[in-house]
Amino acid sequence: MEQHYYNNAHIFWDEVIESVVIRWNSFATGDDFREPLDRLIELAVIKKAKKALFDNSHILVMKDDMKWLSEEWLPRLKNAGIQYTATVNPTNSVRNNGLNEEVAEESSTKLQHHEFEGVQKAIAWLSEIAA
Repeated sequence: MEQHYYNNAHIFWDEVIESVVIRWNSFATGDDFREPLDRLIELAVIKKAKKALFDNSHILVMKDDMKWLSEEWLPRLKNAGIQYTATVNPTNSVRNNGLNEEVAEESSTKLQHHEFEGVQKAIAWLSEIAA
C-alpha cells in the first residue's frame, strides 16, 4: 500500500474501494493544505484512479485555499482521471458551501460528487462504483 504522511494529512490508495484517499487530521492552510492535495493527484495518476475520498472531518478550508482548490486544483484532479468524489464532512457542522458550489459547477464536466456525514457511508457509495 502506497502511503504518504504529512503533519496534517494521510494520503493512501485503498485497494478495497479502489480509490485514492486523503484523511485530514488537523487544520491546514497554504502549503500545508496544498502539498498533500498535490500528492493525492500524483497518486491518482500512478494508480489510474477514477475515485477519490476526502475525509474532511477535522478540517475547515480558508477562502484563499478555496480559491486555489476550485480554480487550480479541481481541474488538475479531473485531468488526472478522477470521475467520482466523496467528501466526509464534520458531523453536526455547517457544510463548506464554497466547496459544494465549486464541485457542483464542475459536475457538468464528468465529476460526480457526493457528501456524507460519516466515512462508512462514503465508502459504501464509492464501493458501488466500478473502477
